[in-house]
Amino acid sequence: MKIPRPTAAALRPAHLVSGALGALWAALIGVVIVAIPVFLTQVASASASTGWVSTLRSSSAAWLVANDVPVRLGTVWYSLLPWGLLVIPVVLLVLAGRWAAHVSHARTRGERAVVIASAVLVYALLGLVASSLSNTETVATSATRAFFTTAVVALLAFGWGVLRTRIAARREGLSPTRQVIVRAGGLSIVALIALSSVLFLIALLIGFPTAVDMQTALDAGPIGGFVLLLLGIGYLPMMLTWTIAYSAGSSVTIGAGSVISPFVPNSVPTELPPFPLLAALPTGSSAVQWFLPVLIVGVGVLVGLWISRRIVLPALQRVGVAAGSSAIAGIAVLLAVLMSNGSVGVERLRDLGPAPLLSAALVFVLLCVGSVPVVLAFGRRPLREFEIIEPSVVSTAVVSVTPDSEVTSTPAVEQTEQSAMIASSVLDQSNTQIIPLPATSETRHE
Repeated sequence: MKIPRPTAAALRPAHLVSGALGALWAALIGVVIVAIPVFLTQVASASASTGWVSTLRSSSAAWLVANDVPVRLGTVWYSLLPWGLLVIPVVLLVLAGRWAAHVSHARTRGERAVVIASAVLVYALLGLVASSLSNTETVATSATRAFFTTAVVALLAFGWGVLRTRIAARREGLSPTRQVIVRAGGLSIVALIALSSVLFLIALLIGFPTAVDMQTALDAGPIGGFVLLLLGIGYLPMMLTWTIAYSAGSSVTIGAGSVISPFVPNSVPTELPPFPLLAALPTGSSAVQWFLPVLIVGVGVLVGLWISRRIVLPALQRVGVAAGSSAIAGIAVLLAVLMSNGSVGVERLRDLGPAPLLSAALVFVLLCVGSVPVVLAFGRRPLREFEIIEPSVVSTAVVSVTPDSEVTSTPAVEQTEQSAMIASSVLDQSNTQIIPLPATSETRHE
């Protein structure tokens, strides 16, 4: 009898169509969202060129900027973009990926790959079309850069939407130690964001008069003020990233030969664009700023205390958990700094931002300095076999009364052997030591 070989699942059109429709939906909704402030700005400017064609071109360029594609305004390129606006296409692509995974009924790895690949291709082609549509004499984007950048965004965001249940299942399948490493790394990232937010708010309050002067000098009006607010929200992640790098001790370049650092005063002042958020940049160095790295060490201490309460491991493994969580936070800082570097057009404002590798290394080291000693000092280790507490020998006998009023006794040596057998179970499932006590009371049977 000939046994038929199992055949691979046939490729269904639903896999291709669902991915393509999901990417198309995400792109169109994204363009509509960014078109609202573009249309309001054009209406407020009362330009003679205002029309649906001009609005479509400007909206296409704004959508590419939201996808982190560099843009040329006039003769200069802008690569230091408000990547906080990236949340718009990312959220839309994740939702589209979840929908595509549901309607396509993709179950195997190959089916999911087809859904994701079709979405990435369609989204990248739409980015190419938007680049060609938005190119004018005053505004332009690179078609190649637009294609590959939108492809990467779609691959990560849409792929996450399709594979989110699979990723969650794999995360739950990790060992308890690895789960603690991942969660501690996430805790470190959240704590760093909270710390940088507080520090940036304090710096902005100190420079608030300068920010008001910048806002007054711009004279943007109600619509322009709304656009500035959106740009401020978009640039907020960049400023928080600069704050983390600055607090860790890394220097931040703010102009040609001009850097700011908590340890070295800026000797080459530069003229920055009149953007209100830039009022938070420090103008000098003081003794108070020298202690900023201690705050990141404090974050490491908090993470170390959290780790100590979650795991029971030998000392060396606890150190590995603390270092692993610090490495996750360092990698996140590296990616954020890479996205927060760039230029804003003119020659003197090129290559702005902190050093990526130095910033990530400093954050990793400072977190380890705070977390490693804490997990060593307060961490719990498993009990070893020679640390079992044996029950003491009971010299008294256990007396029991039978119904016939006959008294029988159990020798003390036999009672001790029974207690020792119970004591062989050292740890229960909650890692709590069990110390049995020998029975010494009399038992009466009626």
